Amino acid sequence: MSAAPNVVHKGAHSAARTAARKVVRGTAPRTYSVVAVAALVGIAALLAGCGGGSTTPAKPAGVTAPAGKHNAQDVEFTEEMLEHHQVVVAMSTLAARKATNSQVKALAVKVRADHAPRIAELSAWLKAWGEPVPTLGASPHMTAHMTRSPSPGMPSPRHSPEMMDEHELSALRHASGKEFDKMYVDAMIHQYSDAVDEAKVEKAKGVYPPARKLAADIVAHHPADIAKMQALSGKL
Repeated sequence: MSAAPNVVHKGAHSAARTAARKVVRGTAPRTYSVVAVAALVGIAALLAGCGGGSTTPAKPAGVTAPAGKHNAQDVEFTEEMLEHHQVVVAMSTLAARKATNSQVKALAVKVRADHAPRIAELSAWLKAWGEPVPTLGASPHMTAHMTRSPSPGMPSPRHSPEMMDEHELSALRHASGKEFDKMYVDAMIHQYSDAVDEAKVEKAKGVYPPARKLAADIVAHHPADIAKMQALSGKL
C-alpha cells in the first residue's frame, strides 16, 4: 500500500499469517525469547461503541452456535476472519471520525456497519469448537508473537502479519487530512484483498457450512468493493 510504509504485498501477507499460525500452534519448530512490544496499547478501545447494520445479517452479541462438523481449515479461516473484522472495524471507527473526504467518511461508516455485527458470530463459532477467541491486541497469535522468536524462515515478531495490522492502525492514528483519507482507503483495499485470498482457500478446503457460505459471499462481493475503493483511492 503506497500510503502506509512497510506494508507487505497481499499474497506475502497471507502467506506470512499462515506461517505464523503454524508456529503458534506448534506445527513448525520455534524457539522462545522475550521481546518488548509497546505498539498494542489502547487498540481494543477503538472497538468500543462500534455498531450498525450488516449487508449480510449476522447474529447478535452473545449468540451461541452449534459445534457442527468442521476441520482445521475452518478454524484457521474463522480466526483470520475474526482478526480481519476486528482490524477493519478499528480502522473504520477512526475513519468515521477523522476522514475529511465525504466519500471516505461514508465508506468508513458502511464498512464498520457491515463488519461489526459479524464479530459476535465468528466468536461464537470458535467458542462452540472449544477454540480460544482472539481479541484485537490480545489474541493468542498476537501474544505468542510478543513472547516468542520463531525459527529461521518463520516471520519475526516485528514483522508478523498482526504487527503489520498494528502498524497500519498506528499510522492511521497519527495521520490527518488527505493523507489519512488515502491511507484508510488503501488499508481497506489491502484488508479486503487478503480476505478474498483467505476465502478462496476456505471454499476449497473447509467443511463447516456457515464458514463456507461466508467465504462464498466474500469471493462473490469483495472484488467489486475493492474495485470501487481503488477508483476512490485514485481520486485522493
